[in-house]
Amino acid sequence: MSVSAFHRWEYAIAAKAEELNALGAEGWELVGVTAQPGGGERFYLKRPLPSLREQITLEQRKHALDAASEGGSGG
Repeated sequence: MSVSAFHRWEYAIAAKAEELNALGAEGWELVGVTAQPGGGERFYLKRPLPSLREQITLEQRKHALDAASEGGSGG
């Protein structure tokens, strides 16, 4: 396995099937479902964590958008 193929993951749990489409649009992948005592299901999801480079870029983008929405110059 090459280093570029290695992923770190973050995990989430959803209690309602109605949440799955929105979570999928955010990059979450359903990896398991369990039945709950008394009825209902629990949905287990994962998605890759952004790399350090992607994370910094996302933080910079958020900062720039926040500054623009506040009427600032962003720098």
